[in-house]
Amino acid sequence: MEIDIEKEYKKEKELERGIFEALERFNKPLKAREIAKYLKIPPEEREALRRKLKELAKEGKLVKLKGAKYAPPEKLGLVIGKLCVYREGFGFVDPLEGGKGVFVPGRSMAGAMNGDIVAVEVVKEGKEGKREGKIVSIIERAVKRVVGRVEKHKGQCFVIPEDKRIRYDVILTHQDCKEVEEGDYVVVEIVSYPSETRGPVGKVVEKLGKSGPKFDIELIIRKYELPTEFPSEVIEEAQEVPLEVREEELKGRVDLREQLCFTIDGENARDFDDAVAIEKLPNGNYKLFVHIADVSHYVKPASALDREAYKRGTSVYFPDRCIPMLPERLSNGICSLNPNVDRLTFTCEMEINGKGVVVDYKIYESVIHSKARLTYTIAQKIIEGDKEAIEKFPHVESSLKEMYQLAQILHRKRYKRGSLDFDLPEPVVVLNAEGEPIDIYKAERLWSHRIIEEFMIVANETVAEYMFWTDYPSIYRVHESPDRDKLQEFLNFVRSLGIRVPAIKNDVQPKLLQRILEQVEGKPEEKLVNYLMLRTMARAKYSPDNIGHFGLASTCYTHFTSPIRRYADLQLHRLLKMALKGMFKPESIPAWEEKLEVMCKHITERSILADEAERDVIELKKLQYAQNHIGEVFEAVITGVSEQGLYVETIEQVIPGFVHVSSLKNDYYICVPKQYCLVGERSGKVFRIGDRVLVKLLSVDVENRKAEFEVVKKVEK
Repeated sequence: MEIDIEKEYKKEKELERGIFEALERFNKPLKAREIAKYLKIPPEEREALRRKLKELAKEGKLVKLKGAKYAPPEKLGLVIGKLCVYREGFGFVDPLEGGKGVFVPGRSMAGAMNGDIVAVEVVKEGKEGKREGKIVSIIERAVKRVVGRVEKHKGQCFVIPEDKRIRYDVILTHQDCKEVEEGDYVVVEIVSYPSETRGPVGKVVEKLGKSGPKFDIELIIRKYELPTEFPSEVIEEAQEVPLEVREEELKGRVDLREQLCFTIDGENARDFDDAVAIEKLPNGNYKLFVHIADVSHYVKPASALDREAYKRGTSVYFPDRCIPMLPERLSNGICSLNPNVDRLTFTCEMEINGKGVVVDYKIYESVIHSKARLTYTIAQKIIEGDKEAIEKFPHVESSLKEMYQLAQILHRKRYKRGSLDFDLPEPVVVLNAEGEPIDIYKAERLWSHRIIEEFMIVANETVAEYMFWTDYPSIYRVHESPDRDKLQEFLNFVRSLGIRVPAIKNDVQPKLLQRILEQVEGKPEEKLVNYLMLRTMARAKYSPDNIGHFGLASTCYTHFTSPIRRYADLQLHRLLKMALKGMFKPESIPAWEEKLEVMCKHITERSILADEAERDVIELKKLQYAQNHIGEVFEAVITGVSEQGLYVETIEQVIPGFVHVSSLKNDYYICVPKQYCLVGERSGKVFRIGDRVLVKLLSVDVENRKAEFEVVKKVEK
């Protein structure tokens, strides 16, 4: 495996160097054939060159021009990046090489669609590095299929996309038009992409039927192209995995089957990645064991199981189902740390002192035998001394109370260094058998949740530090500092609420933002400030370069604790085993770094896609729930203001909506953007971000994800 990756890397690098040498030598755009001639590659061996040229174009290092010619983008004055289209019709191109995005107005899209890799020409440079551009070519199409509803008009059929970021309706062929009905939902494959004068043309590849509550989640699954079935070779491979741990697999492992360890998870959890155990040492320190399912023992690199897990990147969780990364035989079977059975694990054993500092640690392969499966609710009751819960699990009471003490110590330490703890409980959507939402409530955050959170964070940091100081290739979970402009805008808003904010001189530290959260704790504007602060943050991502985790105020962080549901953790386990066994060779490290660069980009994209799909389903179900409550009055918080009106969100059910300025009666209202408010011209009445209002639900448009409210009255603080 080592030799292969090293050889492959050297070959790839030589080819890449040759391509750029040819382009530099001739100083003009070249065809693949011309580059091949310069590099003396015979016609029968040119497939690797074509592949490499496509790859370099995809990465933004080259641009493919008309006539199948290639050139470096900087020679043409172009920016290569990924296009993100907004519902309003405009877009931003995020450069692949990093740097500030380029704004693209709707008129300058040149037929590009959301997610496409494009070449954009910068036509205007504004203040503070703001740039506007026009798309000159589409390097790679992201949208291959579209899910939507059929509409018929004057003998023609159109598919109206579910994804509102796709600005074009897809035209169907006459043949397809005969075979579908108005209102049908279909999946269409694009056969002709949009131009300046015509929309995209597609052919129907799947008929989904009419709308309905359960069907709506199916639509979202298709919209995000989430794989619901495992290929036959993956199922066959999974069938070969044993259902029980075999004696020969224990060789070289630390045997911890006698240890009192257990799992703590949600009521409906079916796959258990982690088990925990604790000992109080004579010196007053704690010995914490975090046992993680050893998935890498069963899922081997380059196997069918591995390829499919990599493709999926992560499991996806919806209110009524899970789309797993691994087949059930592994995810709920041999890899899941079920109670009262032997399981293979990867253990991070840490000695932690009274200040929460890890003073010593060991990482090793092990075998455990979990002694209990606790839910967060039961664990919390035991912590609080509930007799009935203790009677049910008497053997874990002492351990659980020591875990509670240690979690408090770890939490205090993390808080002291500036780690941000956003108090934004997730809405829980309850569906009936038909898939209709019958209740929405905020998930309660208990200390039993925090115990697991704190233990997983300290294990992730410990493993990340080990890999960082050994200087071996690794995967880190990184989180950059907030964008300065976004941060300044947020701080201006916070000051408008009367909150004290020191001026920023150099780089912002998490501690400054933590102090803001402290000042709003328990106040009406707490949730809004949490939410807006979160919006100023960069997205966390996976990277082979450790740049730290801003949100956790952590210098080293990774994902080690969930290999059943995240590919990042599975791959980290493999790298960790190689590091512990001294399997890395110095000459292979550059090849590994390159491989991990590509892998991190892919698994970050899959993670973001899964988050978007999960959020989409929750937003849909919120609005379906709201449909049954039109005419009712809710307490809400103002989350945004514009000249058109107020953005609001109901406090209990977290339903987002809009109050049009025309429904604010008995006055004309003016928007004052710098003070984040609408002010009545005659009355001087103010509606400001963060204010609480009673609102009446007027209408719901589920398809376009909109809810319309009117203000009944302002709730005085």
